[in-house]
Amino acid sequence: MPALLASNPSSEGIDVVDDASAFEVNVEAASIKTEREQEESVEDFPEGGFGWWVVVASFAINFFTLGLTSTFGVYQAHFLAVHAFHNASDTSISWVGPIASGCVFLPGPFIEPLMSVFGLKPLVFIGILACSVAFILASFARELWELHMTQGFLFGIGAGLCYLSTVSLASQYFDRKRGLANGISVAGAGIGTLVMAPLTHEMIARVGIPWCQRIVGICMFGCLMAVLPLIRPRFKLLERGSNASGHEYGAVVRRPYFDWRLLIIPRFNWLCLFAFTMAFGFLVPVFMIPPYSRFYLQQLPGTGADLLSLYAAVNAISRVLVGLVSDRVGRTNSLFICTFMCGVSCLAIWSFASTVGIMALFVSFYGFFSGGLTSMIPAVTAQVVGVEKLPGALGIIYFAQILGYVLGSPIASTIRRSGDRHNPVGSIIWAGTAPLIASLFVLVIRFQTNRRLFAFV
Repeated sequence: MPALLASNPSSEGIDVVDDASAFEVNVEAASIKTEREQEESVEDFPEGGFGWWVVVASFAINFFTLGLTSTFGVYQAHFLAVHAFHNASDTSISWVGPIASGCVFLPGPFIEPLMSVFGLKPLVFIGILACSVAFILASFARELWELHMTQGFLFGIGAGLCYLSTVSLASQYFDRKRGLANGISVAGAGIGTLVMAPLTHEMIARVGIPWCQRIVGICMFGCLMAVLPLIRPRFKLLERGSNASGHEYGAVVRRPYFDWRLLIIPRFNWLCLFAFTMAFGFLVPVFMIPPYSRFYLQQLPGTGADLLSLYAAVNAISRVLVGLVSDRVGRTNSLFICTFMCGVSCLAIWSFASTVGIMALFVSFYGFFSGGLTSMIPAVTAQVVGVEKLPGALGIIYFAQILGYVLGSPIASTIRRSGDRHNPVGSIIWAGTAPLIASLFVLVIRFQTNRRLFAFV
């Protein structure tokens, strides 16, 4: 049997280990899937049951990982207002948020091998511990590089271990309702920003930045440990040297550490290009909302936190709503519309935001379409590569975003500083151009999947 499988390494659904100690696959449990069978039928998925508890756990993880990375603009506005770090420019302080956001996706290609070695729950526990310790250590930072390493690098890595390990769990339990389930899961990021942005501002005003960071770190640990028992995958990976065992959905096989074979799928390559390009502009508005309000609109710090909360509220609603609508009108169609409108809203609304009212209008538009964009990435990736290969594929997709997330906001800040400090139009153009270009790559995926103009894809 091993020899037979080795002679046909291209068989869909079976990943073969080429070395001499390759394990044997049970004949009755193993099933070779054709390309047409790659997308499982509705009957294979529970479409609910314990899957909803998995969605709850994913929601909580999104709340404290991606939700908190989006709140750094509140800290940044306070750091600048009180000159917390001597001789530190707004650009140097602004690196903390992008470092954290970029490091979230740094473990991407390593998630599957790490899960096969440590197991899913232990890996998530390590991530929870790293996130909590990062915020507590950040409260003692006296130099800017210490903040970069704690609230930036360490928190980002911990958040990545939590988020990337669980981002595909909801898709394993749902097919017809996959868009809705993914939407609810990733809505945790928007709700997290909605709750934590004003709460962070209020805590800083009452107890100061150090104690705010300590409280956030402790609460994060307690809440995420409470949902850890709810994290349960349907498709499991084998550890090195163990025997294959079947389960109700087919054979459980150990995947290669880096499944670069995904890159030979044309649509997946375009998806990677989309992710890489989009990331350069995606977080620029999020990190700039509080400083923009404080220094360009001449508002009190609380106004920036309120605008960020408005963004987060609309963002969270859209993740669920777009996920629900996408199940009917097509997930790739939804991803294209959301990405395109992110760029349009920056160029057509933010460029003219000279009052709080116009800024609130922009924040609402951008929050809606950016939330839909985020919720569609796992759903579209599942359509392109299939559910069983989703964790590894998402690892590569998110890894492709790192450079853009890390450099996007600092580049926008540099563009602003190189011109008129009080005219951020250059930064806004940068933020809007990236998603417009990225939307073209989604359009390629759309017509490679189905050439009909009005097809629901």
